[in-house]
Amino acid sequence: MSGGEKTDLQRRILLTWYENPNATNSEIADICDCSASYVSQIKNRFDGYDEMEYMFDRQDEQMERMFGDDIFAGSGQSTPAAGVSELDVESTAEGPGLAELYDDLPNNAVGYLMRLLILIVMLYVLYEVISILLL
Repeated sequence: MSGGEKTDLQRRILLTWYENPNATNSEIADICDCSASYVSQIKNRFDGYDEMEYMFDRQDEQMERMFGDDIFAGSGQSTPAAGVSELDVESTAEGPGLAELYDDLPNNAVGYLMRLLILIVMLYVLYEVISILLL
């Protein structure tokens, strides 16, 4: 069994190895942009990598693609520095815009439902803006 947390690169290597069991370490290294020796180390470290772990890693990768890299980060939130309000901290945070999030949703049932939800919310906001402007 593998045990322990995996980095994004380690997970990518394992997913590629699982999906291409006949690929050489060099081929996996080329796909994952790392060295063949590192691929060998990861394959040895996680030699018990099985279908269940593959499914969890694939799902984690998809969730991070949909909701951002820090989706699995702890719920502990850092407090703003002295003299900096929370609004200042939030306004300087950068991230993908709504259009990028919409485009990055997977083409499956969950992705389609999320797109529908986004469209419904946007139409409601548009309706409210128009009703305010016309009053």
